[in-house]
Amino acid sequence: MKKTLIKNLVMYSAVIFASMTALQAMAHIGYGGRDFGSFTGATLESLTISNQAVTGSHGWIDGTDADWGDSHRLRAYRFHLDNDADVSISFGDLAYTTSTGTSLLGGINPGFSLYSGLAHLAPLGADYDSAPGSVALRDADSGGAFTEGSFRALTDWRITNDNNDPATVFTYVGSAYDGSVDYGSGVIAGGDGIADNFVSQSFHLTAGDYTIFVGGTDYSDQVAPWDSYGLEGVVSVVPEPEIYAMLLVGLGLVSVCANRRQNYAYS
Repeated sequence: MKKTLIKNLVMYSAVIFASMTALQAMAHIGYGGRDFGSFTGATLESLTISNQAVTGSHGWIDGTDADWGDSHRLRAYRFHLDNDADVSISFGDLAYTTSTGTSLLGGINPGFSLYSGLAHLAPLGADYDSAPGSVALRDADSGGAFTEGSFRALTDWRITNDNNDPATVFTYVGSAYDGSVDYGSGVIAGGDGIADNFVSQSFHLTAGDYTIFVGGTDYSDQVAPWDSYGLEGVVSVVPEPEIYAMLLVGLGLVSVCANRRQNYAYS
C-alpha cells in the first residue's frame, strides 16, 4: 500500500513537473519562423511571413493595462535595418490548416508594438516571464505591484532568462491596433478605427535590430482554453528620400551611358 502510494505520488509529481516545463517552454520568447531578415534600407524591399499563429485573442490589448501582460500570448517577429528608412508594418488574420491537420482560425483583430532590441538568442537562454530574474525586474519596475507578466504594449519593458543574463531591454518605438477599444478607462491610443482584422502602420527607423510583438485586441476573451488564430505579417522598407533620389539618379546615369554606347555602336 505504502509503495503504491509513493509510486502514485512520484508519477503525479512527474506529471506536474512536465506540465510546468511545457508551460515554461511555451512562454519562451523566440523568433522561429518569424525573422523578416535584414533590409539594406537603400532599395524598395518587402517580405511576407504567413502561416504563423497566436494563442488567444487578447494578448496585445492585455499589455496596455496597469498590470501588464503575458508575453506568451503574443508572437515575436524580428528584422534588421542596415540604414535609416521608412518601414511599413502590417498584420492581418489568416485561416489555414497546419501540416499536422490542425485548423487555425481567422477573425482575430490584431495589434502590434514595435521595439528596438532583440530577445536573448542562442547560445544564451531564452527569455520568459516567469524566470526569477524576470520577476525581479518586474518588481523593480512596477514598484512591487502585481503584474500578470512582463509585456508592456505602450512603453519600454525588460525581461531575462534562467541564467540571469543582463536584461533584454525592449525600447518602445510605436504601436497600432485594429479597431478602437475602450475597456473602462478611455479609448486606447493607436487604433485604426476600423475593426476589419487588419492593421498597418509606418515608422521612420534608424539602422539597427527591431522586435515586433503581435497579439489580439479582444480584452474580454480571457477564459481558457484559448483558440489559436492565424496571422500574416508584412514588412516593407522604403529608402529615405535622399537615398531614393540618389538611386534614381544612378539609374538615370546608367540608362544614359547605355544609350550612348548604343548610339556609338550604330555611328
